[in-house]
Amino acid sequence: MKSNKLFVFDIDGTLLDENKTIPESTKEAVRLLSLEHEVAIATGRNRTMASDVIKELNIENYIVCNGAAAYYKNDSIYTNYLNKKELDDLIELADEHQHQMVYETVDELKRRNRKPNQRVEKGMTFVGFPVPEYDKKFYQKQSLVQCLLFYTEEEASIYEERGFDQFRFVRWHKSGVDVLPVDGSKYLTIQRLANHLDIDNKNIVAFGDGFNDMEMIKNVGMGIAMGNAEEEVKEVADMVTRSSSDDGIHAALKELGFI
Repeated sequence: MKSNKLFVFDIDGTLLDENKTIPESTKEAVRLLSLEHEVAIATGRNRTMASDVIKELNIENYIVCNGAAAYYKNDSIYTNYLNKKELDDLIELADEHQHQMVYETVDELKRRNRKPNQRVEKGMTFVGFPVPEYDKKFYQKQSLVQCLLFYTEEEASIYEERGFDQFRFVRWHKSGVDVLPVDGSKYLTIQRLANHLDIDNKNIVAFGDGFNDMEMIKNVGMGIAMGNAEEEVKEVADMVTRSSSDDGIHAALKELGFI
């Protein structure tokens, strides 16, 4: 019987190193950890984008799309969709300011704009994936769990002070933001998974590096920031380990006595 602890890992910059590969030490650490504890992934990627990592590490519990969907033993236990009325308003505003958008379901990405600009291209390169196919009306045919909106920090007030009560905006790139349901986040959905497993928050350990990991790192029982994490993330962490490229996950788990 496994212990009453849940270990949660972000993907990019955490499980994956700077070359978008999983270090051998991380593979071994996750394998050993899985023998005794519950292990899950919590990522901003959708399920398709996360599938290679999920399969390579043989992890059956995962939270995708920044908390919009959760799976336990590969079965869905929770899905949270964007409010369609506010989405229409957001699209109208984005078009007005010529800010491009990518639609996202649990398994698909489609771009709204016929010709992708540099922000979209650089943003998708940042996460290691090609620019999605064009399908302007995709959002009318599918229920979205999040969307990617490409604007800079200097342009943030256009959206973030507009009064979108049903959305929250989480930056993941200098010109890219995740648009999520207002009650959606990695941390809140980790809580749902933990409740499903009957695991208390104090027994959750989370590893991450980005701004969309801050809430979970700050609020779980033990939050661990990677050495390559944003400085703001390190500031709220209980522990800072080495970088993802320098065996950071293995080092932290070893130091804490979990492997």
